[in-house]
Amino acid sequence: MTDMNDNPFLNRPVQRPESNTAGSASPPPPVPLTPTPPSPTEPAPHPRVMSAGARSVRDTLQTVLFALLLAFSFRTFCVEAFVIPTGSMAPTLNGAHFRVICPQCGYRFNADANVEVQYVNGRLVQVGNAQLENTNAIPSPTYLVCPNCHALIPATSLPDKPVIARRFVNSSGSASRTIYFPHASNGDRILILKFLYWFHPPKRWDVVVFREPRFGKQNFIKRLVGLPGDTVRIISGDVYINGKIAHKPPAVQRAMLQLVYDNDYYPTDAGKPRIDGRTWTTPWISHVDETTDGKWFTAGPVVRFESGNPAARGRITFQDRGRYLYNDSSYNNRRITKRGHHLVGNLYLHTLWTPHTASAGISLSLGKPDARFKTTLDSAGSIVLWQWNNNQHRYRVVPKKQWDFHHRVGVLLANHSYRIAMADCQHQVRFWINGRLVMQYTPTWTVAMALAQYAKEAGGHRMKPRISVHVMGACTLRHLILMRDIYYTQMRRQLPSTNPYDPLGSVPGTGTMNNPITLKAGQYFVLGDNSNDSDDSRAWGHIEPILRAEGIPYGVVPARYMMGQAFMVYWPAGFRPLQSINIPIIPNVGRMRLIR
Repeated sequence: MTDMNDNPFLNRPVQRPESNTAGSASPPPPVPLTPTPPSPTEPAPHPRVMSAGARSVRDTLQTVLFALLLAFSFRTFCVEAFVIPTGSMAPTLNGAHFRVICPQCGYRFNADANVEVQYVNGRLVQVGNAQLENTNAIPSPTYLVCPNCHALIPATSLPDKPVIARRFVNSSGSASRTIYFPHASNGDRILILKFLYWFHPPKRWDVVVFREPRFGKQNFIKRLVGLPGDTVRIISGDVYINGKIAHKPPAVQRAMLQLVYDNDYYPTDAGKPRIDGRTWTTPWISHVDETTDGKWFTAGPVVRFESGNPAARGRITFQDRGRYLYNDSSYNNRRITKRGHHLVGNLYLHTLWTPHTASAGISLSLGKPDARFKTTLDSAGSIVLWQWNNNQHRYRVVPKKQWDFHHRVGVLLANHSYRIAMADCQHQVRFWINGRLVMQYTPTWTVAMALAQYAKEAGGHRMKPRISVHVMGACTLRHLILMRDIYYTQMRRQLPSTNPYDPLGSVPGTGTMNNPITLKAGQYFVLGDNSNDSDDSRAWGHIEPILRAEGIPYGVVPARYMMGQAFMVYWPAGFRPLQSINIPIIPNVGRMRLIR
């Protein structure tokens, strides 16, 4: 260890030889090993030796400069934070939005707050920078629609206060109307990995941040669909790559699902007239002709099948009633146009099944007639997959040797609960037990087959999805949830004279059914999860001059415009402790999540 006395930066006193007043030649006394304390008359330290105060200032400046350099480098090359301004990726990622709680079923959801139209100086104006600056400046519809029970929810009943009502009079003064301005929350704050694509290229279904190629002035966030060398074509809501349907990985598929109906949120006004004149009843209907020696109880969040006969059978089906199985989004606060209003056949069904007999069984069935499947699970843990034959109007067994894979399931026990889930999405069937994917089957499905199905639907052939649960033996069904996948619409290209969301426009969108695109090296194709209301590759009708000179087509993102992959929502829209505090300082920890 180094002696403190050997430290050249110590402030030692200067030692001087003593003079011999008698003129003798005796040497000066030896210098002591330990310096003596300085005297009040001692001279100042050597000018080249830094004082303690100066050292402290220097060290602080070095630390601050190093921290700034590190932060700048980290932000530039590693991770950067962004705020989602709009709802083009909803409900995966939320832009500025209103929080909504349905007063009938209690379901919580978010509704779009369009930052491009705001109240400024006494009137509604188009805001160019699309920033949420005044949280009570964005108008909302008078009523919002619950995605679960379809109840009309008055804007005045939104949970975040205040809700300001402003009265507007038309230019002639002959009429007026009241517009409501609820408190709006800002969009999700996310982190993106900027260095990731230095080591490996982007993957299909990544959520990416990039500089938009139309004017090169904004950063967009979308889901990556098309890669270099791909021919992209959207048909009947699905994405086709090089002539074959594109399947999502299981984790991505489940992250992109959107609610159809959750029986846990059973409305309290079931059977009573609502303000729109409708009367809500459960969409799960029992079939008397297919129920033997048992009885269904479907009124309430818990569904039961009761019987004293272990071999009793029963079936319930989900009734659409023209409201559930469509690609409408409650987030957008409006219904889309008639030609953009589609039945969705890509579905996911989940329940917590509790059998009450040792010989119980359950089967789930999903899909449109040309792609309908049924998965059966018995008490021995045996799984059987069936496919609907629309010509013969019956199911046929799919041999296990044709399955992609399957895993052994143990014997099921009476009065034990099992999480059962089935997905029939993009013509691929998956089956889960207690969160484990135990079976997958992928039949052949090509562009030619999709176009033939589309021709049938366009010719008036009924292609309505069917959803049912068939049980054997007494059982209880909790957490009965039906969800759907994203339906990619045939958006039109955005030109100065047309609306991109108007299906009557004259120019097909890029990558749509009548306008496929083949991507060259270094080119990517992106879509928004909120397909009905997303400004993405389908709609771009402009491109930067420098890209046009390079021959880059409409709807393409060049590789050099890719900034990175979005990987985490680190700060969802927070909460305010008091209405008088406009800053959401309380984090919504439950919504912090990885982005799939």
